[in-house]
Parts: sequence; structure tokens; C-alpha cells
Amino acid sequence: MKKSKFAIAVVNIIFLITIPGLTLGGTEQVTAATIKGYVKVKKKKKVRLYKISGKHSNFYAKAKYSYPYSAKKKIGKKKRSAYKIGNNSHWILAKDVKVVKKSSPRVYTQAKMKLPKGYTKSELLLAYQGKPTKNFVNASMRGMKANDFSRLKVSESKADDLTQVDLNQLTPKQISDLTAFSLRLINEARSDLNLSPWVESNGTGKLAADIALEYSKNNKTIKDSHYVPGIVRACHANGLNLDDNFVEDMAGFYNTSQTMSMTELKKSVYFGLKQMIFGYVGSGEEERSNRSYYQEWEHAGDLFNTQGSLHDGDYNYYGFSISHNDNVCSLHFISVPTYVVNSKKYNKGFKP
Repeated sequence: MKKSKFAIAVVNIIFLITIPGLTLGGTEQVTAATIKGYVKVKKKKKVRLYKISGKHSNFYAKAKYSYPYSAKKKIGKKKRSAYKIGNNSHWILAKDVKVVKKSSPRVYTQAKMKLPKGYTKSELLLAYQGKPTKNFVNASMRGMKANDFSRLKVSESKADDLTQVDLNQLTPKQISDLTAFSLRLINEARSDLNLSPWVESNGTGKLAADIALEYSKNNKTIKDSHYVPGIVRACHANGLNLDDNFVEDMAGFYNTSQTMSMTELKKSVYFGLKQMIFGYVGSGEEERSNRSYYQEWEHAGDLFNTQGSLHDGDYNYYGFSISHNDNVCSLHFISVPTYVVNSKKYNKGFKP
């Protein structure tokens, strides 16, 4: 049941800024300044974004993507005409875009997680053991492509578009919504393997919150891998006699702003889950067709209780939390196996 350190070492820091996650329409409130219009990237490849000084930033705009802009001016010593886009003062050169009159209508749809044909428990077990077959890698690549909520111009609701989340201090309702969202996706995928659903529980929710607090107060993030001392302290404080990380899977992303919309955050959670399920270690959607980025299914073994143990096929109690340090948002997917809950050796007072 141990969560592999290797699994988290290759996990997937998504280089996400708030700009690419936006879609167009009156529901977008993340741009601080008044929206004056929209521009669309002309090129078929991503284009560089700039600082107001005229120097390159570390970010790019998506090919053929539309962005709201709040200002137009000449930037840098060369006085190149540029548009200010997003909520992080990124500038895109006027030569790389064309002005569009209006945005596309907002589309609302519920995120789904579906396993493709060929993604089976027997194939997953081989991949979990480090021996993925060619057919299973192919299935995983199809899964990354077919499960597209994270890259489409859609959201689940207008409320998600309007809700701004402070990554340093999520409200109980926001955590509850994200817990239900991530658990629904996990259980949709588990259903495709005829596995019993995981169960949300108050006890695991508190454990997840305590683990996130350990990361925050000790300035740890996904870049540091699992913060095992903090996980162990949180487990002991919640009545679990565990001496290593047996409860956490983790994904994460960079975000240069302290706030983002619930839609953007859900897309990041969705992408993190998708990476873990399909063994993908790339930093973004653009690389999903590269077979060399399909390397690690230890997370999937955890999520689907398929690890070649006596407890394969069991279900877990689930909680979710977020910690945010140094512009890195760590997503903590916390689960406690039923056999741990039922064990006199491991359970010293934990109540799911």
C-alpha cells in the first residue's frame, strides 16, 4: 500500500498560467482590468509572451487561441505594439494576433473520466510493476486524448467561472466542491474496471486538511516530493499508526497568481488525475502524443487498488486538499484503504 517515492518524483508540475485556461465571454472575471476586446493568435504554433519592459517572459500563448485584452501600447525600447492579456500583465505582440469582434459563447458541460478499451486491471498491474505492454501504452494515449475537459473551452457552470479561489485559503465549500469533483472522476474510472467506488469521509477530509497544513507551514511543495515527516505527523494526529507515506497521491502546477477561477482550478485537478491514471509525465497537453512521456502507472495502481497485493479490488476512504507555496499549487489526493481502517495494528482511533 506504500505510495512510491518514484511515482511523485516524476509527477507532473503543470506550467500553468491563468491565461491559457481562460475562455471567452462575460463570465470571465479573472482579468483585473476592464476587458476592451479580444485578440486571436494568428499562428499555428504557440507564440512568445512579453513583459512590459519588452523582454521575453517564460510563457507562451496558445496557437489559434483567443484572449481578452485590457490595454494596447508600445512596449520596450523597440516600442513594439502589443496587447496586455490575462491577469498577470503578460503582453502579446500585435503582429502575432488579430483583433476579433466578440468571444465564442460559453459552453457548460460536466467533466467526465472514461477509460478506453484496452485499459484493464491485468494490463494495469503489469504497468504498475514497470512492464507496460505496447497495447496498454496505446490505450493510455487514447485515454489522454479522449478525456478532454482540461483543454476544451468549456466549464461545468457559470458559478465556477465567476467563483474566484484564493489558493492560500480555500473556503470549506470550495474544498467540498473539489473533493466531490475529483471523487466523481475517480469513481467514474473505477466503474469502468468494475471496482467498488471510493467513499468520501469526514475523517479522511480532516486528514487531507492536516496534510496540506503540514506542507504549508513547512514551505513544502510537490517539487520536494512527498513530505513524509509531515504526512506521518498528520496520520498519527488522526489516529493512524503509519510510519511512511501510505495515504497520499499528489499532482501540482505553477500559478503565478494567488487566485484563479474555480473553472481553472477544476481543469488543473482534472489534468492531474488524468496524468496519474494514464501514466503521463508531460507538463502539458501538447506533448500527449509523445509515447516517451508515458512512463509511470504507480498512481493508477493506487487509484484503482491494483497493486498485486492481497487487498486488490478493495476501496478507500477519500479526502482532498490543496497547499500553495512559492507559486506552486500542490494537489493532495488522500485515501485510506479499508483494510487499514479495519486493522487493529494500523488504526489507533481513526474514524473515517
